[in-house]
Amino acid sequence: MHVDTMSPTKAWTLFALTVVFLYFKNWMQYGGKKLKVRGAKMLKNKKLNYNIWMLWFVPFIILGLAYIVFQAT
Repeated sequence: MHVDTMSPTKAWTLFALTVVFLYFKNWMQYGGKKLKVRGAKMLKNKKLNYNIWMLWFVPFIILGLAYIVFQAT
């Protein structure tokens, strides 16, 4: 760091303090109430709805793609 306004030792100290502050801030933000609220919202949106027609056609699609790849070789 070639800066005239701050010595290298002070710059590294400022960098380390900033890193510690950001780490602590993120830990507090995502380790508390916001994490619980976000987790509850994700559980509500986790309903898996599969279309029955898609489940029936997937094996045929895979067999068709396998046939095309087999013909290409």
